[in-house]
Amino acid sequence: MQTAQLTIKPAPATETLSVCHLVVDGNAHRPEFLQTSLPSSNHPLFSEAMIPQIRTLATLIAAQRHDFEQISPATFTEEADWFAARILVLQARAFHLEGHLKTMLETANQRAEAFARRHNLPFTPAAIRFGLHTGRPQNLLIIESAISVPQQDNGICNNSQSLVALLA
Repeated sequence: MQTAQLTIKPAPATETLSVCHLVVDGNAHRPEFLQTSLPSSNHPLFSEAMIPQIRTLATLIAAQRHDFEQISPATFTEEADWFAARILVLQARAFHLEGHLKTMLETANQRAEAFARRHNLPFTPAAIRFGLHTGRPQNLLIIESAISVPQQDNGICNNSQSLVALLA
């Protein structure tokens, strides 16, 4: 059996990144996000719930750890699965997070790398940007992406649909 060769690339120093404000409004591993309103932002908002590739990939990443001889846990995915999916789907190069999430992001990078290796996908690990945007709402992620994320605000639904079209 042949092992897939993984291409791990550090983010090029000259890579142009665009900022994505992602509303994480439907993740079962964090039910409190379901009960919060849309955050205010000076940037276009994108709804993760409207980007099915992220949910699908987070579930597939979690499934790699699952023992299908056992009953599935009530919460199938973990936070690191979602971040791993965001790394791969959105080509996330950095997340603006609090310092206590550093270990979780390291786990997410490991899971994204393992998934990429298994499926012969390119992989660039994501970094953490500490202490930025400390007043941001709990359900808002600020991501630096290698994808040219639309910066014109056409409403959260249209913004999200435009982003999904870029992923196709």
